[in-house]
Amino acid sequence: MGLTSVNQQPIQFDSFHSPTRGLLNKEAVFSNIEHAVSSSTGPFEIIVGADSQLRSRGTFFAIVISLIRLGHGGSFFYHKFQERRYSSLQQRIFQEAFYSVGLASELREYLKSQHIDIPIQLHFDIGRNGPTHKFIQALLNIAETNHFRAEIKPHSFCASTIADKFTK
Repeated sequence: MGLTSVNQQPIQFDSFHSPTRGLLNKEAVFSNIEHAVSSSTGPFEIIVGADSQLRSRGTFFAIVISLIRLGHGGSFFYHKFQERRYSSLQQRIFQEAFYSVGLASELREYLKSQHIDIPIQLHFDIGRNGPTHKFIQALLNIAETNHFRAEIKPHSFCASTIADKFTK
């Protein structure tokens, strides 16, 4: 059983943007991923990551699903949204992780229902340098508890580069 956010309804990630396909609903994103991995040869990586920025009007989040065909490039889908203002860095970092785990779990279940077994990786926007270092073990434990492999900076490009771009 995975960890969930406390005192909050889960955000419904109903629509995603794709730089190449435009606005898509979640089912179309999952179907796109299914089609790509089932119709092409070669190894794929699926990565989910999130980032957030604190502003006076609230906390702005972006969550990203990246699909990489190793040696052949990739694509990504992102969802942006705003929530209440999380003034605590710890709250924001853990909320990013909960959103990533939730979306990755949904995608994994969808792919399994289509008889596709491909590991999904999580990227956390934390690293050994700076104030987020104290959250590393807890977030890696959350990933492991939910049966995901996770990366942190400098290897967490899905969160620290792609998602970060859409929170600015």
